[in-house]
Amino acid sequence: MLNKTCCFLFALFSSYSFATDIVFIHSYHADYPWVKEYRGGFMATIDDHSILEYEMDTKRQPTGSFEKIAQQALAFIDTEKPKLVVLADDNALKLLGPALVDQKLPLVFLGINANPRHYIKLNKNISGTLERPLLKRSILMLHDLFPKMKKLKVLMDSNPTSYAILETSFDDKFHQYISGVKVDISLEKTFHDWKLNTRSLQDSGYDALIIANYAALTDDQQQNVSLDDVSEWTSKNSPVPMFAFWGYSIGKGKAIGGLIISGVQQGVEAAKIVNQYFVTGKFPSISTPVRGSLMFSEHELRRWNIKLKSKIISNSLLIE
Repeated sequence: MLNKTCCFLFALFSSYSFATDIVFIHSYHADYPWVKEYRGGFMATIDDHSILEYEMDTKRQPTGSFEKIAQQALAFIDTEKPKLVVLADDNALKLLGPALVDQKLPLVFLGINANPRHYIKLNKNISGTLERPLLKRSILMLHDLFPKMKKLKVLMDSNPTSYAILETSFDDKFHQYISGVKVDISLEKTFHDWKLNTRSLQDSGYDALIIANYAALTDDQQQNVSLDDVSEWTSKNSPVPMFAFWGYSIGKGKAIGGLIISGVQQGVEAAKIVNQYFVTGKFPSISTPVRGSLMFSEHELRRWNIKLKSKIISNSLLIE
């Protein structure tokens, strides 16, 4: 069995040692929890193929550098001449997709929040999986926990991915009513503004908070703020109960819980598409993987004195 992964330095010389089956391009960086999730699912499911990986790191790099990053990634693909390219998340599809479609390279994407047609012209040489945060079902879950809830805030950063989430999962509306709950979406560029928004929640009449996409927040020196720093500060300082859409945001000192999307499932489904292509030469239709599972932190439930109904407990993953 060929080694499925290799470091970037080895990848630079790989074209001299074996033909590459797959180049796997990551929009973000290897330590990002979402990347770890989908990559784990992908590597556990993919058949025996040579795979080279490339990190674009666009969560931590300024948008002004994206064009240069894209050119470097395209040069990497051109050097390796893979049989198929996998693009993870919106930035990779947006920045690289059009060029790869023009080259008629077989293309599989995963974790796409926007409509992929916004980025590329779809054809039979392309397939993938979509990612859709579960806002409406999350509202129903929270309403079950807090029957008197009338007003909810959703906080995100102002990265392009957040605007994609706004469009496809939130109907492109910053303000809406869902099941009688007023839902307001705020997109913040800096951690300073995120903090101001968080501290004002109770005074502004909000009953709960959902933190969504927040990996691109910057500090006063325009440096990226880590995911843990954001979620831990927000958990400690939020005057209202805090929930999340992704599992890495949940736990002791973080969010209480949520109806979460599985990055692992995104990776598994993308790998199945790739496997099918190498066997049949054809792609299945674009899909949205199995949607939503409940996760709660027992520590945070105790801290907020929240009692889950037995029906919710029996269908939830409980962590400390």
